[in-house]
Amino acid sequence: MRIAIDWKKRGREFLILTGVALFLAFLRPYGATDDAPFPVVFVFWWLLILVGSVIGETTVWALYKLRPDSPDWLMIIIVSAVTALGVTMFMFLMQAVSFGYISVGPQPVWILYFYVLVISVAMTLLGFVLGKAFNMAGPDFVHQADDREAIETFLERLPVKYRTAELYAVSSEDHYCRVHTSLGSELILMRLADADRELASVDGLRVHRSWWVSRKGIADSARESGKIVLKLKSGDEVPVSRSYQSAVKDAGLIH
Repeated sequence: MRIAIDWKKRGREFLILTGVALFLAFLRPYGATDDAPFPVVFVFWWLLILVGSVIGETTVWALYKLRPDSPDWLMIIIVSAVTALGVTMFMFLMQAVSFGYISVGPQPVWILYFYVLVISVAMTLLGFVLGKAFNMAGPDFVHQADDREAIETFLERLPVKYRTAELYAVSSEDHYCRVHTSLGSELILMRLADADRELASVDGLRVHRSWWVSRKGIADSARESGKIVLKLKSGDEVPVSRSYQSAVKDAGLIH
């Protein structure tokens, strides 16, 4: 699965971040811009928020790839800490090129980092809440051509009759993975996390802690008792867990 820009979603996020930048420009926290004119202060905060957003979203994307089963609280902690570090470094860069308009003051770096971390946590929580409520945050998953070589390499673990099959999905069963194909299914000794990494270049994604699905393997989708279910061409039904619903919507897998 590759990442691309959803311009409508990014447009909404741009308006929200601009509003936050205006609010912080009026508030002038940290005392770094006390003597600067308002336009300079606004640009300063807008750039800080933009840099923080890029760092934060990149960190979220990395967590999706490396630890897709990470709990939300851990994601918030890691994203906040990494974003605060990047923004703190960027503040020193801004000070160096601002011709005296911006000053981060004489406080130790760790004190400044703590101040930045407070706002970083608030912004990360804001993004998390908006993402859950309005599907406005998180990586943008888009359609891509399958990496047939990756699929063929993966299917080499199966008996010969499956080597030319279409890959539909992979599900976890204890210490094994069940590979669902157009020619049936077969168990292999493998972790789902390892299968997910091997199939990273294939047009598919995790939809549950126990399921990875290929776009080509999906025949339909439905809501059953308030829950999203993907129906494979093989007839199997795949549950979509709540933590993966935003990714599934972004991927266009829900009709």
